[in-house]
Amino acid sequence: MNPKDKLLVFSGNPTQYHSPLFREIEKQNQVCLEVLFGDEIGGKSFYSEEFASEIKWDVPVLEGYKFRFFKNLSSSKRKGFFSRNNPSIVPYVLKSDAKFVLIHGYDTLTSWYVYFASLISFKKIIWRGEAVEPVSTKTFISKLKILIKSAVLPVYFWGCYKVLYSCKLNKKYLENYVRNKNKLISFPCSVDNKFFQENRIVDPKNINTLKKSLNIPLENTIITTCSRLTKRKRTMKIIETISEMDTKKITMLIIGDGPERINLETAAKKFGVSCVCVGFVGQHMVAKLLSISDIFILISEYDASPKALNEAMNFPLAMISSEGVGTCIDLIHENKNGFILKNHNLEKLLDCLNYLVNNKDRLNMMGAFNEKIIADYSYDKGINNIFEVINDYEKN
Repeated sequence: MNPKDKLLVFSGNPTQYHSPLFREIEKQNQVCLEVLFGDEIGGKSFYSEEFASEIKWDVPVLEGYKFRFFKNLSSSKRKGFFSRNNPSIVPYVLKSDAKFVLIHGYDTLTSWYVYFASLISFKKIIWRGEAVEPVSTKTFISKLKILIKSAVLPVYFWGCYKVLYSCKLNKKYLENYVRNKNKLISFPCSVDNKFFQENRIVDPKNINTLKKSLNIPLENTIITTCSRLTKRKRTMKIIETISEMDTKKITMLIIGDGPERINLETAAKKFGVSCVCVGFVGQHMVAKLLSISDIFILISEYDASPKALNEAMNFPLAMISSEGVGTCIDLIHENKNGFILKNHNLEKLLDCLNYLVNNKDRLNMMGAFNEKIIADYSYDKGINNIFEVINDYEKN
C-alpha cells in the first residue's frame, strides 16, 4: 500500500461510534485520512427538545484524526434526506488528490453530492451502510420505496468500487441491488469494545455501591434495556412481561430517554414493577450500568444495527432480542448466549425470563459466551478489510 494514498470519508456529523474508528485508522498510519462532516452537531454539546436537556458526549469525538466541517444549508434540527445540504463539499472533493472516498449511506443530499463528485473526479468509492429488509412492505409508501430502490440502487452501486456490509441481514439486503457480488466486503457492525471492557466494574463492592445508589435491592436480578424510548422499541412489552414473572425480585433498568419515558414509568408503577430509568447518560455511565446488569433485552420492531446490542455484548449478560434487530442473528447464538424472539410473537419472552432467573448457572454460562462472539465484531476487522481493498487496488 502506498502510504501517501489519501482516503476521504464523508459522515453526516461526529458521533461517539464513528470517532474511535477514525482514530484507529489514523493510528494505523496506512493511509492519509480526512473526515468530511456535514454538520457540527454531536461535535459539541447541543440542546435536545425531545429530552429537554443538554446533550454532550462524555468521550472525545473530534480527537486523533484530521477532519473538516462544511457549511450546512439545512437546520441541524431537520431530519431526513435534506438534513445535510453541503454544496461546498463538491469542489473540495473534486479538487482533492484522494484516490479513495468512503461514503456513509445514501440517505442525505450531501452523500449524493460526494458520490457524484467522486465519480466525476475518478475516485474509487467505498460505500458503507447498515440497512436491512424493512419489517413491513405492505403499505403504499413502503412499496413505493422498494420500487425506487429497485430502479436506482443497482445503478448507484455500479458506480461504487466496493460495498461494505455490516451483518448477515445487511448483506442479504444489499445483494438485492449489488449486481457484482465481488464488490461486497465485510465491515462488521462494531463499537469500541476495548473502551467498554476497560470501563467494566468488576469489584463486587463497587457493583453493590452502584446498586445502592440507584435504590436497587442487592438480591434483585437486573433486566436492562438501552435505547431511545419510542414505541418502536417496545419497552412497554418488557415491563408488562416482568409484571407476570414468577418472582418479584426483579428490577428493570432503562438506559435512555425519549417520548415514551413518562408512559413507561407510569406503567411500571401501575404493574408494581421495580423500575429505574436513568435517562440519557454518556458511555462511561453506560459501561457502569451494564456492569451491574444480568440480562439485556432489545425487542424493537425494527432496528437495523443498534449499537446498544454490541455494547452489551462486552459484558457477561444473557441476551434477548427480537428478529426485528438486524444484527441479532450475528450476535446472539440461540441457547448459547441468549434467545431470539419471533418479531410478531413475543410471548416467548416470559418463558425466557423465568428460565434465566430460575437458572442462575445457565444465565452465567450464557453471559460468559459473549466474549467469544464479540471478538469477531471489532473495528480491527473492518479496518483491515478496508486496507486490503486499497492494497489490492494498488497491486493491480
